[in-house]
Amino acid sequence: MPDRPFVEIEQRLFAAAAGRIRVFGIRRAGQHAIINWILRNSGQDHSVFLNSCTMRRSCVRTCGQSELNARQTGKGGGLATALSRFLAPEIRPFVLISYEAGYDHGGITPNFADQSFDHEVLITRSFVNWLPSFIRLMRLMNPKSKPEALDISHGITFEMARYKAHLLAAQNSAQTVICFDKWAELPDYRLARLAGLGLPVIDNSMGKVQSYGRGSSFSGQKLPAESLALTRRWQSMENDAYAQMFLRMAMADEDFMATLMASYPEDAGLMRQLISP
Repeated sequence: MPDRPFVEIEQRLFAAAAGRIRVFGIRRAGQHAIINWILRNSGQDHSVFLNSCTMRRSCVRTCGQSELNARQTGKGGGLATALSRFLAPEIRPFVLISYEAGYDHGGITPNFADQSFDHEVLITRSFVNWLPSFIRLMRLMNPKSKPEALDISHGITFEMARYKAHLLAAQNSAQTVICFDKWAELPDYRLARLAGLGLPVIDNSMGKVQSYGRGSSFSGQKLPAESLALTRRWQSMENDAYAQMFLRMAMADEDFMATLMASYPEDAGLMRQLISP
């Protein structure tokens, strides 16, 4: 069903696209690094990226931010105007639309048919590396709250439930699943995923740290991606009683742990190690 008032420009974007990919993740799962890598390897001279859109509503209206040829552009009316100028008859952009509220299906992107996407990508991350990054994000988003305030704790437990649902969806999905931990560590894994997406290999590096969410949870944009301990974030919880409280909550939830073990079996041992006296 169309979502006005941006039907016309979204239909123009749909028709002009030379490639279309839709990405699903949750906050702090590493999706912006992976999205930038997909865009760098799209094989197209032009690209449109609509970031963190709201499901079943206009992506132009609701995107958190946008990029036209890697330049940030905005959203809503300003983005519609920029797209109208950008979409000259000869422009055939690679279009990537992302969501950060887990996976869903059926009418997700008004004015883009679900079957029109070349691929859907679900991005996951190990719980032990995701949790400390998300705790830091919640504190950044609530600067007036104490570091262990109830509103921060509520936000963390809410997203833990979303983490579980998204991981379960990834396990049951026939779509492309990319594990951020493996992506960050293994160039051959990245190559295999590019091949699975039918994309050429142009730049298989980790790229620059993206500005979304203020960059890395731990260092912003101060350090290059290769220097970040992306798969060792769990070590930051070794002497953090607050973070360990959430580890205990997760371990007490049998369904959560069963879901986690199906994708990240090594997490259980690390979680027990971190909460041991």
